Amino acid sequence: MTQSALLTFLPVYLAYEMGYSPFWVGACMFALQAAGFAASPVAGHLSDRMGRKSVMMTSMAMTAVVLVFMAIAGKSLAFVFFVAVLGFFLYAIRPVMQAWLLETTPRNMGGTSIGVLFGAQALGSSIGPLLGGLVADGFGLTATFHFLAGTIVLANLFILFMPRTGAAAA
Repeated sequence: MTQSALLTFLPVYLAYEMGYSPFWVGACMFALQAAGFAASPVAGHLSDRMGRKSVMMTSMAMTAVVLVFMAIAGKSLAFVFFVAVLGFFLYAIRPVMQAWLLETTPRNMGGTSIGVLFGAQALGSSIGPLLGGLVADGFGLTATFHFLAGTIVLANLFILFMPRTGAAAA
């Protein structure tokens, strides 16, 4: 939900609030994704060593912190820096979540469990931009980043109650 709403409203904010040209909006979105590309193998390795739960909670907490910093930074160049930092933490979550799911699911249910995960993600991805739009219309585009920080904090609360598995349980 957080990722899809971010991918919807970040380009709008960069174009309309910061006045960036389409090229610079694209460059900022590249920075977001490139940082995620770099983070994925790092997060996967760390989760193998430290446990899935600790990496998930750290990544989600840092995502929330960075989203708040983005909202505070407003129309400054610091906002663009935080976009890249956000990509590092936000996109580190996905490979860890999939690994955690597969190791806690019976062997013969891997495809089903990934299907349910992707279905839940699709549901969140469809609702996120709609709710973000309601927040943006009611309170402004900057408020959308506060809303997104709230969604990732809520997701982190769900992770808090998950049992430890893998390296962390050993």
